[in-house]
Amino acid sequence: MTIKSVSFDLDDTLWPLMPTIIEAEKNSRDWIQKNYPGALNCLSREISMEIRDKLIREDPSIVNRLSEMREKIFLEAGIRSGYSNEESKIMADEAFRIFFEGRNKVNFYEGVIETLDLLKDKYSLGVITNGNADLDIIGISDYFDYILTPVELNTHKPDHAMFEAALKSTGLQAHEICHIGDHPINDVQASYEFGNRAVWFKEDDKELGLDIKVPFFTEWRDLPNLLENI
Repeated sequence: MTIKSVSFDLDDTLWPLMPTIIEAEKNSRDWIQKNYPGALNCLSREISMEIRDKLIREDPSIVNRLSEMREKIFLEAGIRSGYSNEESKIMADEAFRIFFEGRNKVNFYEGVIETLDLLKDKYSLGVITNGNADLDIIGISDYFDYILTPVELNTHKPDHAMFEAALKSTGLQAHEICHIGDHPINDVQASYEFGNRAVWFKEDDKELGLDIKVPFFTEWRDLPNLLENI
């Protein structure tokens, strides 16, 4: 079967996520500490999770709008700390701006850009992500013919609607698209069960933990040859 399009997960597939998030959170907290120090107590992990859970109870669909949810957590923390609504809104806007700037300062896994350069002339390339990375800010949006996000579709992987949207975007059949990602359930199992070709980006000594067998790679330079032979 001929692969005509390759879709990619982003976080922990094209780049490691946690180091970026940790640094982005530090930058935003440092700014808050300097400018709105009273809000820090309400941005502890425990209280932030409490606010997050409250937001989800009030509107379950907000889990598909990660940027909005994080900004609302900043806002609620400000209000709970005694700042006025106006002060809290100003704080939330700037704290999120700082966070989001840092969130998009990613460090690609070795070989990612070189591999995308090789693949873009042979396949239609796309993105199917649960995250909120901004590929225009990161600078790689031009590689992709379609970018599918939870904000756009109001759902997230492993919902098959994410993969169905790729068919609508490309006009292809499921078996003509190969989806690549790191997450055993959200990426590998979900795309495999939908009918895509699935490839697992395997980092370190992780185990897939599924009954299905799919091709995998650990070095990005190996991906073009792998796609030729599945």
